[in-house]
Amino acid sequence: MQFLKKIFLSTTSFLSLSFCLYLSSCAPKNSCDTLVCKNGGTCAADFCNCPTGYDGSQCENKISDRYIGTYFGWTRPRNGQNNHIDTADVYTNKDPLIVSVVMRRYPTVIYTGVIENKNNSIVVSDIVNGLLKSVVNITIKAPTAVDKKQVLNLNVVDYNNGNKITSLEFSGQKIVP
Repeated sequence: MQFLKKIFLSTTSFLSLSFCLYLSSCAPKNSCDTLVCKNGGTCAADFCNCPTGYDGSQCENKISDRYIGTYFGWTRPRNGQNNHIDTADVYTNKDPLIVSVVMRRYPTVIYTGVIENKNNSIVVSDIVNGLLKSVVNITIKAPTAVDKKQVLNLNVVDYNNGNKITSLEFSGQKIVP
């Protein structure tokens, strides 16, 4: 009888311990304990909520980094001259969503705007100088799995007192180092 009690207690203890281990292994894990969100991101529900200007599974990507670089292409100038080879540089400062575009042929004119990541455009406020108003549209076509090219299109239309007077167009492909 003593032997049967020992077997019963051992079996009961073993089953109780096994059941407790089983239940604890099924407890939900909190990956926020190990997930490190960068650039000020915060972990919630097992993923990182990234601050404006950053994305990636750990907020490791600065959105503007996709756009900065040198673009080589053609300019159709304002004054009606023939198209010519030109280069544009896209760079950023401290803010991860603000970039500037400067044409090397026209280095004194810098177009600065905010990245609209959803449609790959850079929103530049209209430039007003007295009666002269310049409307600037900049888009950057992001590379895809099918087409690896990244293309910058810049279009500036100048108006004087509401009448279109000139336009400047540039289209160039990003130079990959």
